[in-house]
Order: sequence, then C-alpha cells, then structure tokens
Amino acid sequence: MRQGMWSEKYPDLGTNPLPTEPYISEEHFALERERVFRRSWLQVGRVDEIPDAGDYFVRDIAICNASVLIIRGSDGVVRGFHNVCSHRSNRLVADERGSCGGALFCRLHNWAYSDTGELVSVPNEENFFGLDRRDHGLTPVDTDIWEGFIFVHLAPDPAETLRNYLGGFADRLDGCPFHEMKLSQVYRVEERANWKIVLDAQNEVYHLPYQHRWTLGQSFAKDDTGNCYFKEIILYDYHSFWSCDYQSFQKLTPLKIALFYGGDTAGAPRVPNMIGDLDHYLLFPNGILSLFKVGTWMGCITYMLWPIAVDRTIWEIRMHFSAAATRRERLQQEFFKCFIRDTLQEDTLAHESVHAGIASGVRSHLILQDDELPIRHFHKVLGDYAGSGRCA
Repeated sequence: MRQGMWSEKYPDLGTNPLPTEPYISEEHFALERERVFRRSWLQVGRVDEIPDAGDYFVRDIAICNASVLIIRGSDGVVRGFHNVCSHRSNRLVADERGSCGGALFCRLHNWAYSDTGELVSVPNEENFFGLDRRDHGLTPVDTDIWEGFIFVHLAPDPAETLRNYLGGFADRLDGCPFHEMKLSQVYRVEERANWKIVLDAQNEVYHLPYQHRWTLGQSFAKDDTGNCYFKEIILYDYHSFWSCDYQSFQKLTPLKIALFYGGDTAGAPRVPNMIGDLDHYLLFPNGILSLFKVGTWMGCITYMLWPIAVDRTIWEIRMHFSAAATRRERLQQEFFKCFIRDTLQEDTLAHESVHAGIASGVRSHLILQDDELPIRHFHKVLGDYAGSGRCA
C-alpha cells in the first residue's frame, strides 16, 4: 500500500496544503532576495568553461542586482569579482564570456585590472588625490569549487563554507565523473512565471504521463496503471534527492528503442551511489542536477532558475554528455537533446498557466499528494530562510 509512504518517512513535513501567496507576493519576493539569494551559495558555471589563464564569463544575478565576473587568473586560480570598475562603478566587462589576455580594461576611462583582480594602470594617475592602486582592485566575491562546479556567495562574510552548505548532497556525489561530461547544449527561456513554480514542476513526476503523454509517454511509469512514482526520496538539510527508473513494458517504436533505450549497458560508466536510471538533485535555492545513463554513455542536465521579477524567470538548461564512442551513441545524444527540448517546451507552457491560475486568486492554497513531498521540503527550507533570516 503506497498511500502516505513518503510522508511516513518524513513526518515532520506534515500533509497540509501550501499557501499560494508566496508565489505572487512582492513582499515575499523581496524577502527571497535579501534572505535567500544574497545568503546562499549559488552555482554559476563550470571550470571547463574557463580552461586557460585570462578566460572569463559573466553571470548576471538579476534578483540581487548583481553582475559577477568569474575569471581564471594567470596563476591558475578561479576567482569571482563584482563586475564593477573601482573608479566610477561602470560595468567593467560587457561581454558574456571571452579571454582578456592578461588585463581587463574599463571602457569608460581605461582603468586596467590584472586577471587576478589588481588595479594595474590608471590614466592620468597623478591627477588623483593620494590614489593607491593597491586599495582599488576589483571587489571580490566569495568563490569556491566543488567537482568542477563554480559557486559564489554574495554576502560579505558567508557563515558557512561551500562544503558544509552542500552537506549530504556533496557526500553523495563526490567522485562522480562530471569531468568526463562536456557541455553539449544550452537553452535559456524567459518565462512569465514565478521561479518557485518552475522549480516545483521539476521536483515531482506526478505530471509526466499526462502533461508529457506525447513525448515521455509512460517512460517513467511504475506499472501498467500509468502512474509515476519515486523509487527513493532522500532529504538533506537544505537540498533533496529523488530517483526513478525507465520502464520497459510500454510499447515503443523501433526507432525510439534504438535512439533512446538501445545500446549495450555492459560498459556503462559507474556513478557513485546512483540509485535509479534517473537521479535528480535539488540544490537549494535555485538549482537542479539530474544524472542519467543511456547505454554506455552518461549525461548530466543542470537547471538554474534565475528570478527577474516576482512573475518572470530565466530558466537555464545545460546538457552535459560523456564522449560518444560510436556513431549510434552520437545520434542518441542528438536525439536526446531534441527530445528534452520538446519536453521542456511543454513544461514552459504549464509553468505560465499555473502562474496565471495562482495570480487569479481563485485558490488560496495548493494541495500536494504523497509523491510531491520534495516540493513540500523545498518550501519548508525556503520558509525557514525567508521567514527567519537563516543564512549560510
């Protein structure tokens, strides 16, 4: 008997409905800005995006009115800085990514900074009053790396190290061969929906056989009833994990079998602690990491939800694949990218529809079933942060 299975495992979360107000309230959005996004470690990219000295990328974090420059210095160290010139606060780097060749120049007055953040040149320097270049380098942002993923923290003095913040999330994934999976595709979608609605939808499988009946079908159904269930749920202090399996009982076309399910699994890569065919991690506050295996290759999809306003969100999807050993695997990967794109387009329409429904004010609460427990956990953690100012 499944009823209450996960709620019995985690009774402290209760079974009450969730209020809808936090999805549409400007007041809640302001609290999330100050008490969540400004006080959490945020994943902004990977080290393989900046392999060489002077390589950089810029991450705009709109909810915090922040632009962060991530750069690999000539000493090989990856650092983060506010993308702001120390002279008149001009935006220093206008490009999304590039390589600076050892120095960064402000376009307004040509102040120059090294790739390690020091101020190295000021035009007409003698006309300033007691200017000491050593005091006016780029403003640093706390930056750390875990398994090749780059994180930043916008608070001046984070109360918790990245490793402590990740906790059981990192313990479970330490040693995962992320370095073998190269970035293959990036999608960015601006949605007319609150960021939490987007995150909720990626944190349950109840909707899969209905919303995605033409794309996923019964790929993740537990039995021939067509319903989808989790294989496992594990909750951490801030983060959460769920897992499910692909199912073979459904009727598939020969092409779909060859492109998605086909392949000898004898040489499949080993992933530490992987439980199902799809392992899904929610990285609080705004990230998701999904691991999957297809035949002898593996992949990782990361979602980042970047709030722009209470009713607008940038949904960034990044697909990382291990190297294809055969033409068949290469074709599988290209098919997979298209398959996921079509599925996520269905999600985007649903996110905006849900937001419109909540904004109408017809319902004051949302009802959750047992397999939507990860959503309940996320909102509990979010409430602890936004309500009490808990910071990491």
